[in-house]
Amino acid sequence: MKNRLRPVIHIGLFFAVLVMRVTLATAQLQQSDRIEIPVNPFNTEHFEVFPLGEDGLLSVVRNNEYSGGRSEQWKFVKYDVALKAIWVTTYQVDRRYIPVMAYKGIDFGYWLFAEPDTDRFLFLQLNFMDGSTDVFKGNLLAGVDVHQFKVIGSKALVSGYYRSRPVVLVHSLFDHTTKVLPGLFEKNTELNNVDINEVDGYINVITYAYKKRNCFFEIKTFNYDGKLLKKTSLSDPKNSLISGQIVPLNADDSYLIGNYSVGCTPFSQGLYVTHIQDNEPEEPQFIEFSELQNFFNFMKPKRRQRMLDRIGKRKSLGKENRFRYRLLVHELIQTKDEIVLVAEVYYPNQKASNPVITSGMSRPYISRYMEGYRYTHAIICGFDRNGKFKWDNCITIKDLTSYDLQEMVQITPVDDYFILAYPQDGSIHTEVISRDKIVVESEKFKIEPKSETEKVLNSEDAYLSPWYGQYFLAYGMQRLGTSLVGGREVFYINKLTYKTENIGKVEDSENDGKPR
Repeated sequence: MKNRLRPVIHIGLFFAVLVMRVTLATAQLQQSDRIEIPVNPFNTEHFEVFPLGEDGLLSVVRNNEYSGGRSEQWKFVKYDVALKAIWVTTYQVDRRYIPVMAYKGIDFGYWLFAEPDTDRFLFLQLNFMDGSTDVFKGNLLAGVDVHQFKVIGSKALVSGYYRSRPVVLVHSLFDHTTKVLPGLFEKNTELNNVDINEVDGYINVITYAYKKRNCFFEIKTFNYDGKLLKKTSLSDPKNSLISGQIVPLNADDSYLIGNYSVGCTPFSQGLYVTHIQDNEPEEPQFIEFSELQNFFNFMKPKRRQRMLDRIGKRKSLGKENRFRYRLLVHELIQTKDEIVLVAEVYYPNQKASNPVITSGMSRPYISRYMEGYRYTHAIICGFDRNGKFKWDNCITIKDLTSYDLQEMVQITPVDDYFILAYPQDGSIHTEVISRDKIVVESEKFKIEPKSETEKVLNSEDAYLSPWYGQYFLAYGMQRLGTSLVGGREVFYINKLTYKTENIGKVEDSENDGKPR
């Protein structure tokens, strides 16, 4: 079986503390339900999973088994929260088109296809409610390197680079017209993010520019029709903003939260928050990593103490600290009372070809040659609704590498806790925090097969997504069997439940007399 085609995916710790004859109970990650989709060993297949919250999930399977090479079949299956199929629909994609990116909206999913070396694009819209599809074709821009794809209303936003300069295209899915947003096609400028405000119908384009040895961070706000409404420029004589996410308060009032560097470098020095009112930003609040209570907790105790001593000594001498951390900042989590920032610290690894499995709201399909990455830890920081920094925490990531730079640590709020989890080598690592306190230490759980008579012989491409409440979705490839030879290969989707009821509860060990 060495020459068979390989499928591609697109996307424990027992802890007991006895203090004054009292035992602290721990939480559990449990495998609730599981789907196993057999993999055809003689055909190339691509798999994806899109979590839909309490509405269930969507799985996508691509193959060309029944098309004779003229088209590729895309099979969409929606499952409920018990992993029972609700509907199934298929669509045949002309082989002239290649998938570029996908975007998950609230009620619809969208897939962007391009015909190479032309300006012809195709948009596939899928209704999550009943599985109905609509197809829209249009002419955009030949040779554009797409980096982001989103949809607001009936407008598709395709952003990327054309001749090494940033460009954002707004394409109407109904009248098939395309407009280029003005004021962005400049040299020495990078796209940081294209943020959409569906409530007010605004498009915020955030750029990072290097001009005359200075770095400029700029937000251009456009209306639904692509008209420039306002422009906000942010710069600091000492610090440079690397990334930023907008937290809107109203049409003219918002916060911007992200990370910053010293000088125009990609290395983060810390976090910042700034208030923007009527296009005018206030003085940013810069929070250096050394000011975070738990940032260096990923280090071993002796190394951490040496680092803190070095930082303290430099400050006592009036010298500034310089850090060389790269941050992958997640989309902000907003609750009723606070704003939570999650970011993973990573380092470039050896060069490799990245795989086609991805996750998140906006997904690329075109594989690029880029460096692999090694993750060391993730930081979690909380701000109140007024933008004031309140707390921080840290989760250590041991020996985790990825060929593609993507969000590995997933977080979901449950009651007064945050459950953090990431996949590694066929297992799920978890930790539970309550703001700046760790309430359940790191635990490791294996992803088991559906049948008790089988065992996992090999696991690869394991990914994790928060679903709803205390539930996660784990998915990937496994080879299952009863012995080390042979076996069958499946694409699995696991529903995982994190039980939080016993967190913080205590039991009197003297009452039952049982060892813990």
